[in-house]
Amino acid sequence: MLRTVTRTARRRFAAPATKKKKKKGKGADDDNPQDGATAFYRAILDAPRKTRPKFSEEEAQRNFEIGARYNKLSRLKHCEFEAGLQLKLDLQQYALASLPPDLRKQAMSLEDVPLPPLDRRFWALTPPIPGFKPEAYPDDDED
Repeated sequence: MLRTVTRTARRRFAAPATKKKKKKGKGADDDNPQDGATAFYRAILDAPRKTRPKFSEEEAQRNFEIGARYNKLSRLKHCEFEAGLQLKLDLQQYALASLPPDLRKQAMSLEDVPLPPLDRRFWALTPPIPGFKPEAYPDDDED
């Protein structure tokens, strides 16, 4: 059942609290603006917003064409790889179907099945950075 919302909810700031007299003693400095965590979060909230760099019309058009060409070629490479993989799977299923039942059961067992390659590439929306060398940035996971 589809329910429609007639009133739109808007996120608003909380109403200012009424001032209360603070008691001196333990816990009086909990809301201290000079506290490390409070100052850290206040700096995050007050940080200036980043702006996009301004490009000329020709430079923006060139960047768009480079990105579009990269996306097209990497998608074609990905699709060729996936088509080859699908062909291998279809041939495997055909070969399994042609085996006698006792051999088919043995062939379909998952013992000693290798994992997919760890360096398998996926197409991305951005081209690689020229001159970037990943070996210069060691992973934290490698010990």
